[in-house]
Amino acid sequence: MSNISDSAGSAGVAGTAASSPLTAMPPTTSVPAQRRRYPMFAIPLAMISLVIVLLPPSAITMTLRLRELDPAAAATNLSIVLGVGAFFAFFTGPIAGRISDRTTSRFGMRKPWILAGAAGLYLGIVVIAFAPNVLVMTLGWSFCQISFNFALAALVAMLPDQVSASRRGRVASFFNLAQYAGFTAASFFVQLFPIGMVQNLAPSLIGLIAVFAIILPVRDRVRRDKPSGTFGLKQLFGSFVFNPRKYPDLGWAWLTRFGVGIGYATATSYLAVFLLDHIGVPEADAPALVFQANLASTIGLTVSTVLVGWLSDKLGRRKPFVFIAAFVAMAGLIMLAVAGDFSTVVVAEVIIGLGSGAFFAVDLALITEVLPSPETSGKDLGVVNIAQALPQSLVPALAPSVIGAFGYPGLFIGGAATGILGAFAVLKVKKVR
Repeated sequence: MSNISDSAGSAGVAGTAASSPLTAMPPTTSVPAQRRRYPMFAIPLAMISLVIVLLPPSAITMTLRLRELDPAAAATNLSIVLGVGAFFAFFTGPIAGRISDRTTSRFGMRKPWILAGAAGLYLGIVVIAFAPNVLVMTLGWSFCQISFNFALAALVAMLPDQVSASRRGRVASFFNLAQYAGFTAASFFVQLFPIGMVQNLAPSLIGLIAVFAIILPVRDRVRRDKPSGTFGLKQLFGSFVFNPRKYPDLGWAWLTRFGVGIGYATATSYLAVFLLDHIGVPEADAPALVFQANLASTIGLTVSTVLVGWLSDKLGRRKPFVFIAAFVAMAGLIMLAVAGDFSTVVVAEVIIGLGSGAFFAVDLALITEVLPSPETSGKDLGVVNIAQALPQSLVPALAPSVIGAFGYPGLFIGGAATGILGAFAVLKVKKVR
């Protein structure tokens, strides 16, 4: 998936609340006074719903369809489809964030893009469902990634728009939990339907309806004046960069998320193929077993996300939790690498969930405390999203060679090693404790 990610923050770190770049809104925008409670629930629920729209094809239905088209090349073709899609996700996120920052619609800055992105995402899934070959499936998945990242960039930017600093830590935890809960919910809906066209289309339609129902009532932030300057090629390419010398903390935080994202992408992208080809589960059982594995991971992350997010706020600490959580997640990935049966896979998924849930929850809070400016929060959060989108392009590109040389265990262990290296980068962040 595109990943998927992300931003939310907290004022829980001592000495950072007053200087947090997201605690004050630009004077050129209107901020509804009533909006603080409903968005606290609406934003995480909308995240769950967007994931339900996106993930059925990437989690299982595309794998099954590719095995129908060419069983011998299913893993390679899945890498092609996911890799090309992630390439588009890489470029879309920052641009979508900047466009969202500059939107002057009377309906708001974020809401139009969330709804349009969700609708476009489902259109891409329809293309995938009827794809007669790998090329058409790749085009459909690429359109899905573009649409999803427009919706995601706007939804992520809605967090600092709509949630006060004193509550941002809690919402960060639930926003992070929503992504994983959406993955499990998508797996649940997929296994309810028989393999075929209904399974390809019905689960995502449920998510699409939910997105509209949840987001339409939100009173969005409205930009009152036109943004300064033009949006030419210079500004377009500027959407992908920040100055790491000027903002070194954001640079180190980016590297941390990138490293852990590499490790996590190996497990999420290749779980279904790993169960089929390495563990040897029957194809008919694959949807139910993928759901069970994802459920195990969600149980672990639910516990760690809520507990560690609250504890991080309480103690005013971020870096120790990010560092330790990354190690726990990568330990689970190593266990997955040596798994010889489905029971071990389930235990490994629980450990991955415990670590990744804590990591992404606290890491989100840390990142929002080192963003450069509230005027460019959508763009900067899009740049941060590259740290998760890029691994989803690199991993599929490298995975076939790694799997061919070292098997799936080599892929997972390599991902874990990269994640551990990324964990050390967070220790270089100075502004946040």
